[in-house]
Amino acid sequence: MSIAESIAGFCAYFERQVENIGRVVIASDASGNADFGAGSEFRYRKALYVTAIDTLAGLRFHKSAYPQLSRQNRERFTRFVRQHASWPEGDLVSLPFLKEELESMKLLARPLGRHVVASVAQFSSDNGGALPVAKIDEPISKLQSLVSMEREEDALREYQHLALLYRYRNSLVHESREPGNAMEVFSTSGEPYYHGYLRDPQWYLAYPPALFEGLLKRSIGSFREYLISNAIDPYSLVEDKARW
Repeated sequence: MSIAESIAGFCAYFERQVENIGRVVIASDASGNADFGAGSEFRYRKALYVTAIDTLAGLRFHKSAYPQLSRQNRERFTRFVRQHASWPEGDLVSLPFLKEELESMKLLARPLGRHVVASVAQFSSDNGGALPVAKIDEPISKLQSLVSMEREEDALREYQHLALLYRYRNSLVHESREPGNAMEVFSTSGEPYYHGYLRDPQWYLAYPPALFEGLLKRSIGSFREYLISNAIDPYSLVEDKARW
């Protein structure tokens, strides 16, 4: 099999996985009842999407070429999403989350805190509406000029959406749960958004299932281009030496 054929077959496999994951539903039992107590089908789909993204990230930054990075799960995952998933919101910093963090550290009176408070105050969550995160959040490059402490710098990185997505991924994979209390009223949206509840001053972050689907689809396409441009047989990166 030629390298071109290997790449085509490899990517076709993952494209089929995208389609199959999108068809995951909670089926009714013999009585016609569906048990949603264990979690929504959205959670199951998200967990499968991030598992596939993890797999691609492990191959892209294989230990033979990236021995250090291969042992850094968070850095490997976020770097892969940044380079291959074409996610513009990933580099944005969640201002509502950052505001809470700076408040807990008693840093709201500093320039960064004052800016974040003023920016978040432009939007009201207590009418029960929803807003794309790009409406509220800002690029880390814009906020860094307001930073004068290491703790502020760390907070910016911790509340970038790339970092939040990784923590979300951990909850899905390791805790079998979806974090947060956002209502997924826009499950078909490919963009993350904030959701508010009536008379509640807090914004709740939603990462809808269509976001994860889009990340995986774009990652497959970009990874295909990487394999082709570097003439890499993807199956040469797959290790399956265990004897079962």
